[in-house]
Order: sequence, then C-alpha cells, then structure tokens
Amino acid sequence: MWDLGQCDKKRCTGTRLVRHGLVQELRLGTVFPGVILSPMGRNCVSRADRQLIASRGLAVVDCSWARLDDVPFARIKGNAPRLLPWLLAANPVNYGRPAKLSCAEALAAALYICGFPAEARAVMGRFKCFLSLNEELLEGYAACPGPEEVIEYQQRHVASLQEGSRRRERGPEQGDDYLDPDDLPSSDSSGTESESDSTATDEGGQGPLGHGARSGEAQASEAGEELARLGVSGERRDGSRSPEQHSG
Repeated sequence: MWDLGQCDKKRCTGTRLVRHGLVQELRLGTVFPGVILSPMGRNCVSRADRQLIASRGLAVVDCSWARLDDVPFARIKGNAPRLLPWLLAANPVNYGRPAKLSCAEALAAALYICGFPAEARAVMGRFKCFLSLNEELLEGYAACPGPEEVIEYQQRHVASLQEGSRRRERGPEQGDDYLDPDDLPSSDSSGTESESDSTATDEGGQGPLGHGARSGEAQASEAGEELARLGVSGERRDGSRSPEQHSG
C-alpha cells in the first residue's frame, strides 16, 4: 500500500491493515510487480488477474478522494494497474454511494472478484457489511473470465437500476413485480464498518452512517455518472477518479 499521508490515521482502514500485518507499506517510486488498484488503469480487475495476484500480490493507493489531483501517480509504478467495477461503499462516510470505497473495501473487492473470497473476508475482519451489501455483484463479477465480461455485467446491473428508477417515476403498472432498490440493508445494520478511510471519503463525504442507503434514484443517477467516467471499455476517467477503479 502506498500511504500518501492524506488521511486521519485514527480512522484510516489502510493504516489499520498495516497495523494488523495484513498489508505492507510501499515507498513512492517502488515498482510493484503485481496488480495495482489505481484510477490510472485501463482495464477492470477480473479473474484473469488471479495468477498474477497469487504470485506477485495486490496493492492499493491510500489517498483522499477529495485530493486525487495531488496524488503523484507517476511515482506509483507497476505494469498492471486495474480499475474496480461498480460497487457500493459500506464505509461510514460514503455508505451506499457507488465507487467511493475505502482501502479495505477496494482490496477485499479485488480479492473476491479474482477468486480469493476467504482472503477478502480476512481483510474486512468483523466488518462484513461491504461484502454482504455487494454479494450479488461480487459473485457476478467473480464469474466473469475477463475484464470485458466484467464491464458487460456492470452495464447490465446499472441499466437495471436505471430502469427501476424510470418505472418508479411512472408509477406501478398492472403486472409489475420488481424489487425496490431502496430495499438495501440499513446503515445501522450490525457489523457495519466503524472506521472510514481517506480513500473512501474522509474529506467531503456525504451520506454518513446512520442516514441509511442512498435512494434508488440517487444510485441510478450516480451509476450513470460513474459509467460515463469509467468508459465502456474500462478506460481511466478524467477529473474525478476512483479505485474501485480507483485509488484504494
């Protein structure tokens, strides 16, 4: 993990992972041989990265979402930068928001997608809300053989959210039988992560724990914005970047 010192150490999930010996800190300029979760990636992480992660490891960038323009990405070196696909954050600052993951959430997501669910659970520790909140998505992404299929699965999911939002705006029609995306676990569910991460949203975050999940309309709207930034092929976004897919 590259720690850029932008977060509150008492609340940072990346710092906590280092403290528990689950990750090691890297110096800027160090060339990392494995997969790097970075907004500079052009492909989504996928099962195709499993062997590389198993042999060379997985790294994340610990920085603030509000200060991405200050990150010296040129000094974060490696041959396999990857984005994360669309997922919902479960950290206290950004609960229910797409893409705004903490370091721990980003690492756990990549591990799960690449076929390491046990390791993903170990990273999240007792804070399993992120994995349960995104279980269906993570299982779907994990079943995709490569980055192109991951993007296709992501697009289908986001399209279904947007269609659900449109149907609610029209009102119920005869024969309609669909789940309301508002039926997400509430933010006060037991096991919700109690520490926020700078990567996620220590600065400028909205939607703190206790306000519950974002509405279906808000999620669908943000989903469209995130897809536009991500690009159909998973290319890096301009302006606001993410880990997912992301800085970690």
